[in-house]
This record gives sequence, C-alpha cells and structure tokens, in this order.
Amino acid sequence: MQTNIEQVTNIIRAMPLEDLDELSEVIAAEKQAKREKKEKLNWRLERYKKARKWLDEHEAEYMNKWVCLEGDKLIAVDDDGRTVYQTAKDAGIEIPFIHHIVDESVPFGGW
Repeated sequence: MQTNIEQVTNIIRAMPLEDLDELSEVIAAEKQAKREKKEKLNWRLERYKKARKWLDEHEAEYMNKWVCLEGDKLIAVDDDGRTVYQTAKDAGIEIPFIHHIVDESVPFGGW
C-alpha cells in the first residue's frame, strides 16, 4: 500500500509539537541531501562535457595515448593507462576520467 500526501498530512496534524520539531529537522536534512546530490550530478555532467570538448579539440595531439582529464584540464598522459590512473589518484582525484585516444575513423575489419 502506498501512502499519499493526504495520509501524510493527517499523520502530521496528529503529531505532538515535539515530534513536529524533529520532523522539521528530518525534512530539512533530506532536502539538503537531495540538493547536494543534484549539485554533484550537475558538476559531474559539466566535468564530462568539458572533457569531451577537450578530447574533440586535442585528440590528434595525443593519438594512441591514455589521458586523464579533470574537466578541460589535462592531468596525465602516457602510453600506459595504469600509469595515468595512478598519477590521477596521486593527484587526489577520487574518480579519474581516463580515456584512451584511438583513431576511430578506421573501420573495423573483423570476420
């Protein structure tokens, strides 16, 4: 059974004042957590868009290399992806954006 807003409202009206104060704190904390989650998601999306733009503009310079980007800032570049990853982690990047730049214009010639 799903609770609707009318049922919640009736429960709130029946609550003692002390419980309403506690409920207000819970609601404020929940709103703040949702705002922070949305902001973090927007930050990640903007970070990805900047990285994608950087890749579009610089892929020829770094062909066949592994790169780590923080938005539009190049953090590390190397032939080895593990080295790039470790450099990013050492720089304090929690979730590094790492990309192997390859020429995708060449068609795949498989079986």
